[in-house]
Amino acid sequence: MPVSPDQGLAMELAGEQVVLLGGRALHWPARARLIIADLHLGKSHVFRQAGIAVPRGATLDDLRRLSDLLVATDARELVVVGDVLHGPSTQAAWRDAWIAWRSDHAALDVAVLAGNHDRALDGAALGVRQLGEAWGDGPFLFRHLPHADPDGRHVIAGHVHPKTRVPGVPRSWPAFWLRPEITVLPAFSDFTGGHAVRVEQGAVLVACVEGDAIPLGAAVIR
Repeated sequence: MPVSPDQGLAMELAGEQVVLLGGRALHWPARARLIIADLHLGKSHVFRQAGIAVPRGATLDDLRRLSDLLVATDARELVVVGDVLHGPSTQAAWRDAWIAWRSDHAALDVAVLAGNHDRALDGAALGVRQLGEAWGDGPFLFRHLPHADPDGRHVIAGHVHPKTRVPGVPRSWPAFWLRPEITVLPAFSDFTGGHAVRVEQGAVLVACVEGDAIPLGAAVIR
């Protein structure tokens, strides 16, 4: 089902208007850009190769959700801040699914930052631009690891897979973890674990609950 823009939390981040989407993506309207982290293409395939029984279809489900977000935001660019892959880029079903998805979104500019699982990433073969380990645009520095920028730009990162609990709602949920210098995005892939984080002084958590963005702290980070 297409994602409603009402399911996002609009806020100011480093002086820019952004929207934190309950579908686990950050929308930067001024750049018509959707930003995600930790897509982990092929993770379920790697587990099956190791003899671990996991459900099939995880990649297709993630790509359907991504398509819905692109339609909802009318984004013309997609940036993945690391861990596009999970393991070798082999001729597995996930790769066929990605190539088909990329063909369906041929006009979309897809750029990726290198993550710790991306050693085998062949950007040309997957139809993406590789930006290296860090890339700056406006007030932001995009990178996979959530380390502060010595030049003072606001870092948008992934890697941690933050999760949190919401009062009155069972289980833990993927979350945006915002601090004054760094925003850590939730893992986009459904098939990931997570690191439990809590609201602390000077920080904000925005939980992604069934497609809704639910703020758990003060809703402005500058």
